[in-house]
Amino acid sequence: MNILSFTGIALVMCVMILTVGQLKPELSLLLTIACGVTLTLFLIGFARPLIDGIGAIASAGGVDGELLTVVLKAFGICIAVQTAADVCRDAGQTALAGRLELGGRLALLLVALPLFRRLLDLAGEIIGK
Repeated sequence: MNILSFTGIALVMCVMILTVGQLKPELSLLLTIACGVTLTLFLIGFARPLIDGIGAIASAGGVDGELLTVVLKAFGICIAVQTAADVCRDAGQTALAGRLELGGRLALLLVALPLFRRLLDLAGEIIGK
């Protein structure tokens, strides 16, 4: 599927959500969630060649696989948290969306902790020499 098909599907979903929202407002949020999840799954499919390409470049450049894993985990956290926060905002729950984003930031720091450790080790090696 190319980006034009993806965009077309998103626009059809938007019209569908608006139409259902006028007829059955209580189903609008559920349909929004279902459409959002569906589009996110399509995006993951788009991202696969990108992830493979980044992995190949990292391997060719001698980049440690642990670093690549951290970057990919951070990417996944960002997508999941942003999607959930957007749904919460659409439902009028901005405070909940804010807490989701805070949780995402904390999760990013937790995932990046090995990078901070390596950075401190590297700084210690440089200072110690």
